[in-house]
Amino acid sequence: MRGVANIRPLLKVIRSRLSRPFPVGITGRLMFSFVAVAVLAAAANLIVEHGVEVIRTSHLDRGLISLRPVLVERAPAHPAVEGPAPLASPAAYYPDSLTAAFERYQRAVEVRASIDSTAAAAETLAAAKTLDAAAQSLNAVSTRHPPLVQTTKAYEAAGSAYVRIADARRSALGSYVASADSIDKRLMTSLDGAWKIFGRILARQSLMQLRSEMDEVRRNLIRLTTSGGDRTAAVDAAAANEAAFAATFNAHAAALARSEGNVWVRQMREDFAKLVEQRQAIVALDRESLETESKFENARNRLVETITRAQAPSVAVSKAPLQAPRETPAERFVPAPTPIASPVVDTITTTTAAADGRERRTVAWITAVVLGVLLAISVSTVRSIVVPVSRMLGAAEKIAGGDVDIRVPGGGLKELHTLGAGFNRMAAQLAAARQMTRDYQQRLEEKVEQRTRQLQHLAEHDPLTHLPNRRQLFVLLDHALQRAAQNRRHVGVFFVDIDNFKNLNDSMGHAFGDRVLAGIAQRLEETAQSFGFVGRLGGDEFTAVYEDAPSADAALDAGRRLVEVFERPFVINEREVVVRASVGASLFPNHGNRAEDLLSAADAALFQAKALGRSQVAIFTPELLATATRKFTIEQGLRRAIEQGEFELVFQPEVSLDSLEMVLVESLLRWRLPDGRQAPPAEFLAVTEESGLIIEVGNWVLRKAIETAAGWHHGEWPEARVAINVSPRQLLDRRFSEYVLDLLREFRIPARCIELELTESVLQNGPATIESLRYLHSNDISIALDDFGSGYSSLASLENLPLSRIKLDRSLIASIDSNPRSAAIAAALIGLCKSLGLGITAEGVERPEQFEVLADYRSIHLQGYLISRPIAREQIISVKRLIPGVMQDLLLSIPAARANSKLEDVEAVRSVAPGSGNG
Repeated sequence: MRGVANIRPLLKVIRSRLSRPFPVGITGRLMFSFVAVAVLAAAANLIVEHGVEVIRTSHLDRGLISLRPVLVERAPAHPAVEGPAPLASPAAYYPDSLTAAFERYQRAVEVRASIDSTAAAAETLAAAKTLDAAAQSLNAVSTRHPPLVQTTKAYEAAGSAYVRIADARRSALGSYVASADSIDKRLMTSLDGAWKIFGRILARQSLMQLRSEMDEVRRNLIRLTTSGGDRTAAVDAAAANEAAFAATFNAHAAALARSEGNVWVRQMREDFAKLVEQRQAIVALDRESLETESKFENARNRLVETITRAQAPSVAVSKAPLQAPRETPAERFVPAPTPIASPVVDTITTTTAAADGRERRTVAWITAVVLGVLLAISVSTVRSIVVPVSRMLGAAEKIAGGDVDIRVPGGGLKELHTLGAGFNRMAAQLAAARQMTRDYQQRLEEKVEQRTRQLQHLAEHDPLTHLPNRRQLFVLLDHALQRAAQNRRHVGVFFVDIDNFKNLNDSMGHAFGDRVLAGIAQRLEETAQSFGFVGRLGGDEFTAVYEDAPSADAALDAGRRLVEVFERPFVINEREVVVRASVGASLFPNHGNRAEDLLSAADAALFQAKALGRSQVAIFTPELLATATRKFTIEQGLRRAIEQGEFELVFQPEVSLDSLEMVLVESLLRWRLPDGRQAPPAEFLAVTEESGLIIEVGNWVLRKAIETAAGWHHGEWPEARVAINVSPRQLLDRRFSEYVLDLLREFRIPARCIELELTESVLQNGPATIESLRYLHSNDISIALDDFGSGYSSLASLENLPLSRIKLDRSLIASIDSNPRSAAIAAALIGLCKSLGLGITAEGVERPEQFEVLADYRSIHLQGYLISRPIAREQIISVKRLIPGVMQDLLLSIPAARANSKLEDVEAVRSVAPGSGNG
């Protein structure tokens, strides 16, 4: 009972440990159980060792017997014949040197065949040298068998071949092992990558089956590596395992390609092909190894036989009567077969003494105690798992019901205690997340409400100027009309349009134009707040409303104030910008009862304000509505004309007074209406400018004119020149210059073949337009200033614009023969342009009296109905031939003295420029 007394303190320690409040983990409990079982096993073994002696068995391995050839003397078959005794040979029967050398070489070859090491190789080489030396020595003292040295060499050669084949087979086996390991490693990698749940590997059945069959291959690989004479069975088993693996792999190749990938399948096929090739190489090497081993065995036997004959003593045979034959020395001494050694085992067994009863009771007590400890630990572990898990399940149900304030008490296993703490943290985070979600939802609702107000404001106001937009403007105007109808008052509606704003926007940029619009909106709002409100319809169009106007005169006065606010320049980005506006006004109920009617009337009045010279205010009249309708009709017709190709060009010649030749034609636009009538430019060019269609129409004119000039230049009129009218709006386009040059390259004509005509209003476009003109002029394109002498800035045009020619306005030429002031102005302008090196064209020459006055100026061109009306393209060449005759007739119509002078000048010019006649 001494053992039981020693265990009691251990039980107290265990009980005190279990009663402590701190949790113990699963790992700790299992380790404690393991230690308890280990203590039980140690105690039981200690007790048994002191009371019992176990059976002892010793193994004595005597090793392999010597390979030394044993010569056994055979018993004589007949009684010995009397005679003299045989003479001994000079050499001993068993010379130690040759026998030892033979045994050493045999052992060295067998060791080297089984082990590829430097020491084994060195030993084989040394043994061969020793054997050679011993054979040479024996051959020197015994000349009866000279083939001993050759037999020894053959034996060594067979041993070397045996070693080489063994090395080759070992290398092939190593490659086979490497291939098998590669396949097995790839299978294990795929299996290790599968999901693991409670220790069970969830992988594809095909991978498991392939792994099992590869295990069979590896087991047969061991047999193949270690088998001796049973190599054929091992090879056949390996081939069968490989065939089974290949069949399984091919059956599941498609599924494996989907799960593991085509690269994985391809690599498996390559490794398996290597495995098969290496096994086949091993089979071939096995066959060769058996042959080499047999040759080595035969060579050894021949050497033993040779050594035996060489060592036999010389025997003298005397003549004797006929008797039984005597054995030769070779027959008396034959090598005994070499036995195969086997281990000898000696076993010593002692009887077992019976243990006494006290020790057995001690072991029983220890076993009972350990089982009790294991039971207590198991019960405690179960309770430590079940109770916390039940608590967490109940808490999870409450959290799912919405009670995120629940917490799980601590206790149980260490892992479950940690899990409970994590569960409580999760519950706390859920509570915080719920509160955060509530706060976020509240902020989101506030933001949605704010955004709704912003969207409502954006839906009702213009985003740039923050004025009421068209939709909100109609709502406010309808309310104003309802109040005015109830109070019998007037409502003034003003349509405000910014003059030439598109030119400003195109030249200064849209960002700058937006800032200008914002400044305009601010001024209009400040002005309109004293009598009503203002809104933006779109673009540069604004609408102001005079609510509750007492009279029509008061409404008209408000319109004038709207015009006057633009007299002060705007300061945008530290630059002063002068902007003008035209205003059209309508009045409720005089001009309509609905908002749409009043806006239409104000829009019609706006055209009248622009016709009055811009920066004006005009009130609606019924006649203005007809004008607006006609303008709208023309605008729609222009759009149709662009789409259906109703435009065409006619050409009016310009004639040189020096040569009386047509040197230039001006392209003029005409509109062929559907009814067949040809509309002149005066009917539609203004509408084209205002509607913005001038860009499309101008580009069409430019292309058509250059195409016509190319036809003449490459045909009957190589010196052809065509003048093309260009709108200021076209010059605002930064791509205009390159467009002109691209057309010249497209139609393969020089720049001298065209001349661009523009009006002095182009100066209002700013420096960018002037730079564009200078770029065109630098590329040899002529620039002509049309309608010169009719504006206020003609001299500034001569200074700033890169001009090649000016065209005197028809209003100046109209009275040149009847008004001395007009004649004096024309003479001064002609002289000024000549001093500046500019060409001069007088346009609008329609009467002989005008021609008579202009005939006094040489080196100018004339253009007008008196010389030729605008004609079609097909008539130009024939008219060119007729022009010199027409000019001569006009000169002849001048009084004789002046006519002769002009004719003499013409003849002089023709003599200088031959080939310029009627042609």
